[in-house]
Amino acid sequence: MKKLYALVLSLFVLFLSCDSVSAVKMKKVSPENLLQMQSYTYETNNVGLVTKSVIATLQDSDFIIEDMDIFLGYIRARKTFKARYTNKKRVLGWSAVLVAAGAYTAFSYGAAAYSMYSPSRRVMAEMKDKTIVVDANVFIDRIDKNKVQVRFLPVEKILQNADGFSFVTSAPVRVIRIYDSKVYNEFFAQVEQNMRI
Repeated sequence: MKKLYALVLSLFVLFLSCDSVSAVKMKKVSPENLLQMQSYTYETNNVGLVTKSVIATLQDSDFIIEDMDIFLGYIRARKTFKARYTNKKRVLGWSAVLVAAGAYTAFSYGAAAYSMYSPSRRVMAEMKDKTIVVDANVFIDRIDKNKVQVRFLPVEKILQNADGFSFVTSAPVRVIRIYDSKVYNEFFAQVEQNMRI
């Protein structure tokens, strides 16, 4: 009977320990509206001034410029910070695995105590602050004699931490495409303000 319990419990632990990737529903925005949200046209013929203003705006927002090609009008920047992000489904899943491992340890009279180590670490890691990485690509292009267009493309990535240490090179737990027009409006307004300085 104990072997049957151990078999059922180990299958349950195995089933719960498999990470399943759940698709995040994307907000429905038409490509035309998205392009309009991400782009802004400045009434100037000075591409250099716009480029300097974009760089200043990115740096004011704590971005680090990683790559830039002035002739192609391309800037790539990254911002990294810590923030609280708790995925309740993952916490619940790993807590269930921890409970199952605890039951398995009790049935084995403590011989399987090692099975509780990994789920307990994962539950603790889920509760800690995550590393948030925001990658931004900016394209600057002259579209007319007196018009310069700027396209701003930010993407937010939430990285999984382990014991408080960030695996920056690891695959993100969640990638968030930003569809909030307020983010874009603030960026373009700040660029315009930096152009006047």
